[in-house]
Amino acid sequence: MASFNLINKNKLMKIIPKRNPNSHKGQNGKVLVIGGSKEYFGSPALVGLASLRSGSDLCYLLVPRFIAPVIAGYSPDLIVWSYPGDYLNNKIFSILPEIEKKVDCLVIGNGLTKKPRIQHLIREIISSWQKPVIIDADAIMPDLKFKSKEVIFTPHVVEFERLCGCKPSNNISVRAKQVEHFAGLMEATILLKGVIDVVSDGTNTFTNNTGNAGMTVGGTGDTLAGICATFLSQGLKPVEAAAAAAFVNGAAGDSAFVKFCYSLIASDLINELPFVLKTLQNEV
Repeated sequence: MASFNLINKNKLMKIIPKRNPNSHKGQNGKVLVIGGSKEYFGSPALVGLASLRSGSDLCYLLVPRFIAPVIAGYSPDLIVWSYPGDYLNNKIFSILPEIEKKVDCLVIGNGLTKKPRIQHLIREIISSWQKPVIIDADAIMPDLKFKSKEVIFTPHVVEFERLCGCKPSNNISVRAKQVEHFAGLMEATILLKGVIDVVSDGTNTFTNNTGNAGMTVGGTGDTLAGICATFLSQGLKPVEAAAAAAFVNGAAGDSAFVKFCYSLIASDLINELPFVLKTLQNEV
């Protein structure tokens, strides 16, 4: 049984990779986000913007054409690709193999909805995707088959129950053992979000206590997925990427809370990311 390690600043800065000053565009992470639907425009955009603000070089959003112009209007920094329709559909498969060649990792699930036909397509995408993948939000479901050897699930407590078939304990030690157990069974990394986050790949298990009650606002899970994608795309092991992302997302939430208290929104976290990351580097 692994011990449960609390993530702190010193551990974090040993994990986060140092950037090569001679690197060029694309060498510090290329992230793809598959998300969005007629109901949910903002979710994939939050993932993408958080990814960029946490240090990825490029972020591509692959979304239904119905919402693509709106998402492109959020920021000129997002590269928005689209396929016909207003929800995820089979047309995505005509372009996905070529897109996979261009990127380092995938985030899937944000804003896709839980419609049965969409859930079926999500399963199909994940079963054929071979590069690192973060499975979030509407993509979190039991009995997924995946080819990738680097998989991160990012559930909250309700999604964890859906994924694993049991409720996470309120006792943090028991909860950590649950996460560790199911991560080992799935041969994946699980980042269970909560007042104290728990991250495990079945062997290495971490807890994180950054963050605050203001982060119950919608979208903070999207920002977490984007940060996690950056670290994963830069070559961190899945459990390291997830642990680092949990700390940084919570720290950004704490920084935003000082300014906005319970009025903070997810985009406030994104705006705090440069400050948080710079402060961490200066302190360690």
